[in-house]
Amino acid sequence: MIKDKKNIQLKINLWGHAYNDSYLFIIPLLLPFLRQEFFFTYFQSGLILAIHVALRSIFSLVFSLLGERFNHRHLFIAFGFTLSSIFLGSIVWISHLPFVITILLLMAISVSTFHPLATVMISENAAPGKKGQYLSLFNVAGTLGLSIISLMFGWLVQLWGWRIACLAISLPGFILAWGYSKLKNNKSNVDIKEEQLTQKICFLIYFISYAFRGLGIWAILSFLPVYATDFIGLTPGISAWFASIYFAGELFGSLGISKILDRINSLKLIIIATIFSSLLILALTSSTLPIIMVIILVTIGLLQGCIYPSQHTWLNEVSSNQIRGKLFGLVFFIEGLSSTIAPFLYGWLADKLGLVYAYRLASIPFFISFLLYILLHFTTKKDL
Repeated sequence: MIKDKKNIQLKINLWGHAYNDSYLFIIPLLLPFLRQEFFFTYFQSGLILAIHVALRSIFSLVFSLLGERFNHRHLFIAFGFTLSSIFLGSIVWISHLPFVITILLLMAISVSTFHPLATVMISENAAPGKKGQYLSLFNVAGTLGLSIISLMFGWLVQLWGWRIACLAISLPGFILAWGYSKLKNNKSNVDIKEEQLTQKICFLIYFISYAFRGLGIWAILSFLPVYATDFIGLTPGISAWFASIYFAGELFGSLGISKILDRINSLKLIIIATIFSSLLILALTSSTLPIIMVIILVTIGLLQGCIYPSQHTWLNEVSSNQIRGKLFGLVFFIEGLSSTIAPFLYGWLADKLGLVYAYRLASIPFFISFLLYILLHFTTKKDL
C-alpha cells in the first residue's frame, strides 16, 4: 500500500514537472511575438525575463520554507498549478500590453511552488539506492515538457495565433492541480542523522557554483528563440522549434545518466560537463553552418541533462533530512537570483555588442563554475 502510494506520487511529480516547466518557459517563447508586435529592444526583452526570474527565485525560497513548515507540499503545488492555468488562459481576453506583461509576471509566483517542493518529494519517495535515477527521470520529465511545448506552441501559433495557443496550453494544468490536491500527506519516518559533509563552506561553494552555471545557461536559453529569428532567419512561430533542439539534447542526457548516476561520482561528472559546456558555447557562436549549430546545441543540451540531476543528487547525498527542503529552496533561490541577472545583463550586452558576442561571453560563467566545482571537489575530499 505504501509502495503504491509512493509510485503515485512519483508519477504525478513526473507529469507535474513536464507541465510546470512548460509554463516556466512561456515568456522566452512569446518574446519574438512581443518584439515583432511592440518593437521591443533586447534590453526590454531581457528586463521582462529578469523580473520574471527574480520573482520566481524569491518565491521558490518562500514556498520551500512554507512547505517545510506546514508539511503539505502537494497542496501548495496544486494551488500553483491552478493559478498558472488561470493566468495563462486569461491572456486570450487581454489586449493591453501592460496587463499581458503583468499576468506573465504573476505566473512567476505560481510556477515557483513546484521545483523546491517536488524535488524533495521525489527524494523522499525514491527507493533506496535509486535517488539519482529518480532525480534524473525527474529532469527528463521537465525537459520532455519543454521539448513538447516548444514544438506544440509553434504549431498552435500557426493554427490560431499566440493568444489562443496560450489558452490551449493552460487547460491541462487544472487536471494536474486536481491530481495534486488528491494526494495524501507523506510524513517521512527516516531517522535524522548528522553528516560531517554538511559544512557551511561546502554548501557555500556549491551554491555559488550553481548560480554561475545558471547565469550562463539562462543567457543562452533566454534568447534562443530570438537568436533563431534574428541570426538564422526563422519566423517567430518556427523559432520556438529551435529551442526544442536544445531540450531534446537535455532529455537524452538525463535519460543516459539515469542508469549510472547512483554508481558514479556525481561531482566529477559535473566538473567535466561544465568545462565542455563552456567550450561548446564558443563553438556555437563561431559556426555559420546550420547542421553544425544543431549538433553543438544538442550536445550542450545533453551536457546540461547530465549536470542537473548530478547537482541535485550530490546535494541529496550530503544533506540530512532535517535541512534538505531548505537547501533545495536555497538552490532554486540562488540560481534564480543569478538567472535574474542573465537576461538583463546579456540583453544589455546584445544591444551594445550584438547577440553573437553576448552569447560568447556566456561561456565565462560556465568556466567560473568549473573552477568552483574543482574547489568543492578538493574541499569535500579533504573533509572525508
